[in-house]
Amino acid sequence: MVESIGSFSFDVTKRILSILFEVGPTKKTNLATKTGLNYNVCVRYINMLKLLGWLAVNTEISITDTGRNVMRRLLNQTSVNNVDIVQDATAKPNSYVDDIRQFSNQLLEESTNKIDQKVQSKPCIMIVDDEADVLVTYESFLFHEGFDIKKFTDSYKALRAFTSHPNLYDLVILDIRMENLNGLQLYQCMKALNPSSKIIFASALDAAKELATVLPGISLRDIIKKPIDKQNFLRYFIVKFNNIY
Repeated sequence: MVESIGSFSFDVTKRILSILFEVGPTKKTNLATKTGLNYNVCVRYINMLKLLGWLAVNTEISITDTGRNVMRRLLNQTSVNNVDIVQDATAKPNSYVDDIRQFSNQLLEESTNKIDQKVQSKPCIMIVDDEADVLVTYESFLFHEGFDIKKFTDSYKALRAFTSHPNLYDLVILDIRMENLNGLQLYQCMKALNPSSKIIFASALDAAKELATVLPGISLRDIIKKPIDKQNFLRYFIVKFNNIY
């Protein structure tokens, strides 16, 4: 079983990716120094990002193609003047700006293709819950109503899938309490990759008010209390998709 990463900050993840994106392969000790992280904390993040396929770990730490795409997507969402990047002294001044422009065009093409596909495809829903029987229940509720369901018991695999196609999902349903990477951490990552993504929570925890307070963009209507019966579940989705479309 993968060790839990404990306290998680997506800002730290962006800091690690930014440095490797710009300066290339780096020793663990150097990366900890450049990021200002305690060495053991840095290693935990490295292990997590390796599991996600964003970093490659050999004698040095390097960013993978997937990690580069994640970083470009994050850069694209920030004004060039405000991007907090550690630049390589030998890098061309406009190299990362060109990267942003190129990836921006790719995002536009993805979005256009997604709109074209909506006409002939089912709404796509990602469901993440570490209890397989819960996923089967949700799928049985939604599949016969015309939804395309992508379900995951492993939160890391869910994030990898979202990273590859952040514009694919019309709605994401997250459990809150999951091992290794919980629903709140997933929410942070997904919103950072695609701020316009529609994400809701389904949880047995009595924490709706707290979630609505601490998570931007989440209201009480975005938190479904478990257990859920089919009639109420489908009624909720009819309202939700009327709001989306």
